[in-house]
Amino acid sequence: MNRTLIITIEPLDEEKRYQVVKFEGDFDKAGYADVREQLNGSVKSFTGSKLVFDFTKLKFINSEGIGYLMEVHAHLVKEDRQLIIAGANDHVKDVFGTIGLSEIITLFPSLDDFLKA
Repeated sequence: MNRTLIITIEPLDEEKRYQVVKFEGDFDKAGYADVREQLNGSVKSFTGSKLVFDFTKLKFINSEGIGYLMEVHAHLVKEDRQLIIAGANDHVKDVFGTIGLSEIITLFPSLDDFLKA
């Protein structure tokens, strides 16, 4: 069976205290199942101040993916850290806007925009 979601976890930038996780595919129930252990491990071991989810190659997200983002956001906020979303496509931005997620999670148009900020 082919994986519907692939993540790539980049090393922590020690100087600027951020880490990038790149998503490719569909962030739905099946996709989350494909990456659950790897993703949860990376969030739990994250020691920086900003965890950046790069959605440039993410095609789709559903309520399962949104729920997970909320969990990660809540976990990080408790520890005075931040979840950042970069490069979301129009579908993902529309979903975020509709449910108000863009009001609580910082969005950047691209990973480059985040890196320049």
